[in-house]
Amino acid sequence: MTVRPNIVLVMTDQQRMDSLTCYGNCFTVTPGTAAMAAKGMCFDAALTPWPVCTPARATAWTGTYPTMHGVIDNLYGVDNAFATHSAVPETIWDHLKSSGYHTAHFGKWHLGEVKPPFFDHWEESFNSRRGHWIDGKLDGEYRPDRATDAATDWVRAQAGADAPFAMILSFYPPHDPYSAPKRFYEPYRGRGVPFAGYYAAVSALDHDLGRVRAALRDAGLADNTVVLYFSDHGDTFWYRREGEHKFVCTDDALRIPFIAEGPGISPGSRCALPVGLQDLAPTMMELAGLDIPPVMQGRSLVPLLRGDPPKTWRKGFYVQNITHISAIHQRAWRTERWKLIVSANGAHELYDLAADPEEELNIFLTPRPDGGFERFTHYPDYARQIDALAADMAETAQDLGDAEGLGLIADLRAGLSPRLAALVSAV
Repeated sequence: MTVRPNIVLVMTDQQRMDSLTCYGNCFTVTPGTAAMAAKGMCFDAALTPWPVCTPARATAWTGTYPTMHGVIDNLYGVDNAFATHSAVPETIWDHLKSSGYHTAHFGKWHLGEVKPPFFDHWEESFNSRRGHWIDGKLDGEYRPDRATDAATDWVRAQAGADAPFAMILSFYPPHDPYSAPKRFYEPYRGRGVPFAGYYAAVSALDHDLGRVRAALRDAGLADNTVVLYFSDHGDTFWYRREGEHKFVCTDDALRIPFIAEGPGISPGSRCALPVGLQDLAPTMMELAGLDIPPVMQGRSLVPLLRGDPPKTWRKGFYVQNITHISAIHQRAWRTERWKLIVSANGAHELYDLAADPEEELNIFLTPRPDGGFERFTHYPDYARQIDALAADMAETAQDLGDAEGLGLIADLRAGLSPRLAALVSAV
């Protein structure tokens, strides 16, 4: 009989992919994630399917996109979002628990105010909007440290248990307000690094990840435990015109760290294929030896983790969003080279990620007039490229049953058709 692995998830909130040394950051102090990456696999193109907390988390635990489960904004004051708000009520935790896994949650949940029935153990857990400090005093008791204390104690108690376990330790930082224990600020203050509190929090959580991995080793559980480290979405540092820290379709909000370690995963390996939070639930299902329900729209990452990727994968990554300030409904399509953002107000965007990874130069429908400045008249016409991206995007929207997305894409292509016709007649 195959021994089913334990599953440990360490989740952060609002953490940018580029905040870690294992993703190329040159100034952060993150030895915990670096050590985990050296022992396992880094996903270099991991993204969130909706760049804000509750929709992203509901996707992670159902394996379905927000337009399917229907939770498309943050929730407060509800007991259990899956019982009252989600059109997909069954979660990965239901499946794991019913199959014999012992399930536990520590930290931020943001899907309800009370303990849901699919967790056996619920400690230091809360919905959202709690301060990062237990006593409300800066540099007092850091809430992530308290949650890590509880989680590591619980992990050690699982040594010798008859049943496998699945656990999530979910941190609220580095979400604003940015703060962390004072000792983690030293690498960033006075060194020209903006948002020192954000990066201090990244380092503090990195330290807590190291404590979790050490607890697994001390309990003799590391060899049969898959550990996944990831975030729900990124942070724009107020840089983008819409959406405060997120609620936008640029990479600073979409790209997340995603690291996996455990049996069968090659040390120091990397994967460039696009993956996302919708893939967590089917991955956990396969790890547990369970059949993946047809409702799940994500794909299991287990073949990728084992170095045996399927012959076909996604052509790109599909994102759904509603901006926070203007409530503009959007869909985005990201490939290795291109980002197409389709907006209901017609303010569409195209970025060449090879030439402009910061997404600062919108080249949608160039060449175009620019009030006499001629700043966009020398760029080529990308109409054919836009149409090809929109076609692939529409194919995915069709597969996901995203009727609103299909409508947005159809409107874009209809508006593009005169430009395409002109290109054909010019040949």
